[in-house]
Amino acid sequence: MEAVDGETAYAGTGAIRKLGRGLRRRRRLRVGITQLFYVAIGVVLGLLVPQIPVGFTVPRVETVQMLLAVGAGLLTFIGVIFSLLFLVVQFGSTTFTPRLNLFYTSPIVWHAFGFYTGVLVFSFVAAFSTGGAEEVTGLIVIVIVALLLAAIAMFRSLQMRAFSSVQLASTLAQVTQHGRQVLDGVYPDRPLGDVDEDEGRGAMPEGKREVAWTGAPGVIQAIDVPRIIAAARDADAAIEIVVPIGQMVHEHAPVAVVHGAADSSLDAAVVKAIRTGVERTFEQDPALAFRVLVDIALRALSPAVNDPTTATQVLDSIESLLRTLVGRDLDVGTVTGPGGRARVVLPLPRWDDYVSLSFDELIEMGAGHAQVRRRLERVLTDLSALAPESRRAPLQLHLDRLDGMADGRMREGERAGW
Repeated sequence: MEAVDGETAYAGTGAIRKLGRGLRRRRRLRVGITQLFYVAIGVVLGLLVPQIPVGFTVPRVETVQMLLAVGAGLLTFIGVIFSLLFLVVQFGSTTFTPRLNLFYTSPIVWHAFGFYTGVLVFSFVAAFSTGGAEEVTGLIVIVIVALLLAAIAMFRSLQMRAFSSVQLASTLAQVTQHGRQVLDGVYPDRPLGDVDEDEGRGAMPEGKREVAWTGAPGVIQAIDVPRIIAAARDADAAIEIVVPIGQMVHEHAPVAVVHGAADSSLDAAVVKAIRTGVERTFEQDPALAFRVLVDIALRALSPAVNDPTTATQVLDSIESLLRTLVGRDLDVGTVTGPGGRARVVLPLPRWDDYVSLSFDELIEMGAGHAQVRRRLERVLTDLSALAPESRRAPLQLHLDRLDGMADGRMREGERAGW
């Protein structure tokens, strides 16, 4: 096995399928560890700063009072700010879609909480580390003022991030950006050309058995593909994941199929390589951005909201994502070894899946709105003109369906005397 541009690939004869960048192992600091780091820095600074002279001193009593006041004020400040931020999350869930998790998963949110907590800890630790002298180093005042200015700057960033998360255009831009990042990571920028998406899976070893999920029920959020590749190579087997990323996996349900290995020790490696959670995330889920955008448009087209202009704006974002995929080779879910033997098979969406996800429900709901119908027709027509011949059929199918529904509604209107 060799690494090519940071991606995992197998060297050998025949076609070699590289893994998309988005399917690599990702090392991330957990939120709790990051916030604990801020607290630790606050403790260290609180112990060290009172011991460092800077050439001038300040009265100890007033300094301690200032530090305690800052700490008490920050404690209240944190509670008020994050209580208000909960309203932002609720607004996004009720106005756009419950699957829109960009704000409360944004790094600025938990970095801000960690930083404010660190400043609070510094204030109290420094207050009790000043000793018994009447005068203390002026560095305490310098540091606490600098930290408060930094806290104000972080609060402004958090505030602007919250404001943008309740605005439609900004929300659509963020979802589109996240979606494009995932698509660029999962599907390398490799032209479709003459690639047949039904070929290239590679020879599968004989014999197969299912791997049951032994963890708690949850949504598959990420798969550690290099770990599965290594396990499959060591066992001289092929592993086929049968539950797509973003789908629910239940206890004792099949999550993978092992081809060619009778030893059940491989099962534990497969299960450990799959991370689940309570909801879908953008990390490795290429279809989530489409799902979120369609949900926003469907809510806008509901009788309770009746906002077709919002649906039209959503279609602009959907078209942008489909244009990213229309000319790319999407058959990157199979990793083959020497001799064309498959090692890992991932159930990634195909072009037909993306087209269906993008337009099935919107055609059903939007055909009765003139501006949405016109925008749907233009999107499908433009994509058909841009798409290779092998990918025009599903677009034309949806265009014909849109025309049929429009004609049906017109005939219904004529009968009703509209």
